Amino acid sequence: MTSIYRVSNSDELAAAIGGAEPGSSILLADGVYERNEDYIVEGKAGSDTAILTIRAENKGKATIAGESSIRILNSAYVEVWGLRFQVERRESIVLDGSRHARIARNLFEPRQVGEAYSLLSVMGSGSGWNRIERNAFGPKADPGPLVIFDGDGKQISQHDVIEYNYFHHIGPRVVNGLEAIRLGLSGISLSNGYCTIQHNLFENCDGEPEIISVKSGYNTIRYNTFLNSAGQVTARHGHGNRFHHNAFIGDGVKEEMGGFRIYGNDHHIADNYMENLTLDALLIDGGNYDGGPDGYPEAPTPEELRKHWRVYRAHVVNNTIVNCRHGITLGKRVPYAPKQSVIAYNRVCGNGQPTIYEYRPSSAVCINNHDTDVADIRRPVILTRTDVGPDSD
Repeated sequence: MTSIYRVSNSDELAAAIGGAEPGSSILLADGVYERNEDYIVEGKAGSDTAILTIRAENKGKATIAGESSIRILNSAYVEVWGLRFQVERRESIVLDGSRHARIARNLFEPRQVGEAYSLLSVMGSGSGWNRIERNAFGPKADPGPLVIFDGDGKQISQHDVIEYNYFHHIGPRVVNGLEAIRLGLSGISLSNGYCTIQHNLFENCDGEPEIISVKSGYNTIRYNTFLNSAGQVTARHGHGNRFHHNAFIGDGVKEEMGGFRIYGNDHHIADNYMENLTLDALLIDGGNYDGGPDGYPEAPTPEELRKHWRVYRAHVVNNTIVNCRHGITLGKRVPYAPKQSVIAYNRVCGNGQPTIYEYRPSSAVCINNHDTDVADIRRPVILTRTDVGPDSD
């Protein structure tokens, strides 16, 4: 049965969430909803024609505050739309064992407290087909990745889409643990996600060396813009990921602005554009663990899963690098240089460096990589604030 619940305080919101059935709408009046208990959505098995919606009556004017998460447990077809989250010390939203959830047009603006936490977590058995779209995440100075996919200890959530979001002003710098998106963990890195991260804008994401840390297999990262962000998109664990049509734009001054850093097997890095970066535009790194050409050794230990795996069969094709401090770099880390990889038809101009620099000899096949006059380069379309976030079209 379809019902509309109009709420104006945290107690009413909790009661409505507890009583609402799939197909119902919970409408939040303007105001602050502050409490120190979670709002629990559990066992709401909706469908594409019976969606449970938790929605601000006026976008951005209903604020979830205090130490309270919206936890969506073992549910399907739940939407959270148009809220402002100013939560302390906790995730704002947790998707746990849930499917076909839609998290859209929300503002995630955590209150800085000096402790570690994330903003949105996707976890649990059977999770998948969720959409995280047109939200704004940041600023964030406290430790903890903004969006995390932790899976269930064996398998990452599958077929999720993260698109048209604005990630911004992350930092100051930490050694580890302040990624914009962490897509997996070392312990589940040999599972495949088939997730897509696309059409997002990352601006001044300076929190740590890995802006997006991919720790699972067969995901796609495409059509994103990285603007003046100190870090790299990193294939840290897992195999078979696709990275294409992304744009990395720096100012040529801020340190540590890079493009990609790659480990593992069968990654494709194609048709990306990098300009005015101060770190490696493309680092096909060496490794300190050899997982073999198959990439699935029998019973790797937790310590082995955490290592930097040797690169096999990377395809690095048709990328454009303009005025970057370092172009295409192979094999910094020791002892295992990349193997069986193809570096082809990439264009590098304006940095005065070799098109390809190898730290040690590798078996990479290099075909028709060449210097290009900057006048022959066409800059791709760069995403702006009007294209992403809660107010975008």
